[in-house]
Amino acid sequence: MIKGTDRSKQNLIECVVMGVSFCLIIAFPMGIVRFPNVGAPIKLKAFHEAAGGCGNTLYLREDGSFVERAVCFGIFDRKGTYRISHDTIYFSSDDYPYDYAVMDSATIRVHDKGSADDCVISFPFYIIRKD
Repeated sequence: MIKGTDRSKQNLIECVVMGVSFCLIIAFPMGIVRFPNVGAPIKLKAFHEAAGGCGNTLYLREDGSFVERAVCFGIFDRKGTYRISHDTIYFSSDDYPYDYAVMDSATIRVHDKGSADDCVISFPFYIIRKD
């Protein structure tokens, strides 16, 4: 009788583990952890910290693509392409809210789409890695 009880407990544990695994696969079909380093090598990485511990990380890749990862009450990625002309980075994406950014040795200042010349909204990303 003790052996039967032990076996039913083991079956229950196995069913719970399999059920949790199945739910995680359904909830996160692309995986729980997203790796930003998968793909083309990263040419430049910059970070902007917002209020409440939220932050944005900008990855410029060597193949001309970029990813901005925003972490605040979830993880959101915006993707597109870019080109660099002198000290200016021009972004091309449907869902990215910035037209261009001006780069110096320590920061990248992004500029809002549709800003008038006399009222430019910008904020800095601090360069973490530049190859």
